[in-house]
Parts: sequence; C-alpha cells; structure tokens
Amino acid sequence: MRGISLLLTILVVMAALAFSQNATQNSDRQSAIPAHRNTITGCLTGEPDHFRLKDQNGVTNMLLSPTVHLDSYVGKSVTLVGVQSATPSTDTGTARPMPHFKVLEVHPASGNCK
Repeated sequence: MRGISLLLTILVVMAALAFSQNATQNSDRQSAIPAHRNTITGCLTGEPDHFRLKDQNGVTNMLLSPTVHLDSYVGKSVTLVGVQSATPSTDTGTARPMPHFKVLEVHPASGNCK
C-alpha cells in the first residue's frame, strides 16, 4: 500500500512540474509577440532590403521584414500586418523622413497598382 501511495505522489508531482513548465513557456512566447499590431494597405514597390508601401493615406512606409518574403508581392496591392515605428527615419534615397513598418504578415488585397 505504501508503494502505491509513493508512486501516485510521484506521478502527481511530475504532472504538476510538466504543467508549470508549459505555462511558463507559453507566457514567454506570448510576451515576444508585439501587443500592438497595425495594418496598412497599398501597393508594394522596391527590391529586397528596400521595399516600400504607399498606404491609403498617401504615406510611404519603409518596410522591414526579417521573416516575411515580400519579393513575389512587388507591384501588387497588399495588406500588411505589423508594427509601425514610433519615429520616422530619413530614407537615404529621398532624404525625407519615412515611417518604418516591421512586417509580420502579408495578405493580397483588392485594387490595382499603377
């Protein structure tokens, strides 16, 4: 009887430890995802490392994307999901301040690019 009690105690403790590790890992993963996401829609232009998107408000955004490949969307209307920079930086090509937009997702959008 004592052996069965010991075995049950060990199983309960192991299950509790496994559950607490998963909860911690999930909360760590969620904290790495930006809390505030924005969407912008417009025509994607440029080439690798120099993508831009002029949104519906006429604002040209410099795009940064370490994980999303934008090459196949150049010249097309897209909706981008990501994080807008708080302060614009100066584009070396135009010497004008442009907001940076870190792209997390890309989705085809309706509309024509000119």
